[in-house]
Amino acid sequence: MRNKKVFFTMLISQILFGLFTLIWFFVSLMSFMIFDNPNGENMFWPLLLFILNWLYPVALIASIIISWVLYRRDKMKTAVTISLVPLLWVLALASLFLFA
Repeated sequence: MRNKKVFFTMLISQILFGLFTLIWFFVSLMSFMIFDNPNGENMFWPLLLFILNWLYPVALIASIIISWVLYRRDKMKTAVTISLVPLLWVLALASLFLFA
């Protein structure tokens, strides 16, 4: 281990984001309800929201791979920053449940 603090920060955050995929799965199945409106498939914002919702696993896997590659190259700050990219989806979903 090159830096134990960075290692455990990345490991714990990625485990938590991995557990968040269980919540994401149910939310993503409900996201098809965006298109209940008969004109919903022609509207831009619902389609964008739907696509962004389904990009969470792509962002999670990409951030895991990129952050560990950066960790191996001794770019610790960048590795931690990249490993926290899925936090954008978590915060967006949490704000939706809290404020909507």
